Amino acid sequence: MDFKEFLKVEANQLNTVYIFNGSNGFIKEYAIDYLTKKYIKTTKAINLQKIVPGLENFEGYFFTPPMMGEKKFIVVEEEVLEAKEKVITGLLEKIPETNCVIIKVNDIKKHGILNNKFKKADNIVQFDMLKGNELKSWISGCFGSCGKKADSATVNYLSTISDDLYYLYNEIQKIISFAYDENNIKLANIREILPVKIEDRVFDMVDAIGSGDKSRALKLYRDMVLLGYNYFYIMGMIIRQYRLLFQIKALIDEGATSEVIKSKTGLADFAVKKLYEQARQYELKNLKFKLERCLKMDVDVKTGKVDEKIAVEKFIAEA
Repeated sequence: MDFKEFLKVEANQLNTVYIFNGSNGFIKEYAIDYLTKKYIKTTKAINLQKIVPGLENFEGYFFTPPMMGEKKFIVVEEEVLEAKEKVITGLLEKIPETNCVIIKVNDIKKHGILNNKFKKADNIVQFDMLKGNELKSWISGCFGSCGKKADSATVNYLSTISDDLYYLYNEIQKIISFAYDENNIKLANIREILPVKIEDRVFDMVDAIGSGDKSRALKLYRDMVLLGYNYFYIMGMIIRQYRLLFQIKALIDEGATSEVIKSKTGLADFAVKKLYEQARQYELKNLKFKLERCLKMDVDVKTGKVDEKIAVEKFIAEA
């Protein structure tokens, strides 16, 4: 089922286990927040348990009943699943009805044990990136929830900047703050504060890393920091870029056309064209190595092994 059906129907009669599958992290977090507000009134700190890398002896959390609440939610990050898939899949056999386990993954097919267990069940909820009119509707809704109405030109412009909802949400909040005394927001009145597309900066930074121009890559990274983007957002965008390049390079090696790549990735024409040209400059094994390094660096930051203030610069220096 997709996330809209889950929120409309399934959220009223929860099973004990769900796989939140897909790359739309923002809507996954929204769904988790929606569930906790619905079922947990005043005890979120007790009844919402996140299983993250480095958390030891986590097995007990799956079975401990809720305290002073109707439900307990256990949210498993994908990095934990990668290391403990067999253990976690085994735990899912015995979850009490008072508890609900949510496992977040980008692609369930990469987790064979879990996929085999649930591929014929209704426990997998799909969280795809919003595209086209769905994305525009979400953007309009964000303005509307703050009592504002954005004209079509503003909505159309924002929909071309990125499909990353975290980024777009932050930009919408900036626009609302800038135009705080205007109920009807027009593109012509806010053009001066509209963002440079961060995807373009990340694209250029990855391109600089690939060509060995580390000084340019560092400058682009520091420019993004000066613009207010934090480590987690920037690294998330870098990981996304390498994932796309890896996916597109694999399709190129299989002889796929641009149309096939567009269909497989769901990217717009202009994005496919840019990434296609960039991907052709790499060997698949090199992209896999860089993606694995990104993911390891991200885990090291989240577990406190590397300071987030130097993590990206360290990654660039060692590229």
